[in-house]
Amino acid sequence: MKLGPLSVILVTVAARAAAAAAPELGLPLACRPGEDCWPIRYVDHDPGPGERDYRCGEQTGDGHDGTDVAIRDLAAMAEGVPVLTVAPGVVRAVRDGEPDQNVVERGEAALQGRDCGNGVRIDHGEGWISQVCHLRRGSVRVLEGDRVERGDPLGLVGLSGATSFPHVHLTVEQEGRTVDPFLGGADPEDCGASAEPLWRADVLEDLTYEPVVLHAAGFAGAAPEADDLRRGWHRGTELPVTSPALVFWVDGFWVRAGDRLSFEVVRPDGSVLVDDESVIDDDHRRYFAFAGRRRPDGPWPAGRYRGRVVLERESASGEPVRTSLAREVVLR
Repeated sequence: MKLGPLSVILVTVAARAAAAAAPELGLPLACRPGEDCWPIRYVDHDPGPGERDYRCGEQTGDGHDGTDVAIRDLAAMAEGVPVLTVAPGVVRAVRDGEPDQNVVERGEAALQGRDCGNGVRIDHGEGWISQVCHLRRGSVRVLEGDRVERGDPLGLVGLSGATSFPHVHLTVEQEGRTVDPFLGGADPEDCGASAEPLWRADVLEDLTYEPVVLHAAGFAGAAPEADDLRRGWHRGTELPVTSPALVFWVDGFWVRAGDRLSFEVVRPDGSVLVDDESVIDDDHRRYFAFAGRRRPDGPWPAGRYRGRVVLERESASGEPVRTSLAREVVLR
């Protein structure tokens, strides 16, 4: 739901007025942030058509009213990642039965107001409400009227509703108005988490804001398709020495024009097989790339190959951004 200028003011006033009664929030997923889940989108604080997250960045969407925490891929979704209650309360509404289908394939018109997909809405008292969305069909395990405690499982991460990747969307409200859990009652112009966020201290420490998120990387025996690696098809740590190629790939969020992306793959004997660098031409909310080499005559030398991808960015503040991922594969 899009927020207008008056709504943004009322959100801040309501949050400040109810700060003493605000719930202390736990993590909405049973995961390890930065390892198998990643916060990738935040509440929008721009009152107009623009986009501004709590750090004054653009990791949000116009009118986006919650915090999105993503898991790696559809294979992780199939394995099952529990969605958790963020604070004690009473279940007020439940929806299940929506299909786990990419919104690009299903079409937004087919949702008919069910953008949340399968979800659970919980009343925490004093006008505070939390809602989790995009749960896996058939996984919701609570009923309306159930009493739940922080950390209780509600269901599993899915792909239901208006989403194109598996994640949980957490919205927090006070008296019907959206509150950003990173800010609580703080002014969104401060460009950072407030001194009194709604998150529990250990959770806030884990939910580190990253200007760019490289969340997955791996090896493939041929040029991969983005849809395939996002299904989890290229997770393996072994490949045959007869593979047609050796390709190192990366997937991430919030890549910008001007970012420098470099790939390196080192052979078992320590020599360099791949040393590629490129500059990104356009901004991308979701981005995947790869680099590699075709197999020479005969099989690849057997052994352990090491890959590393590095993204570097020159920021306006003068403090450079640098993030990387490293993976290994054994050729047999």
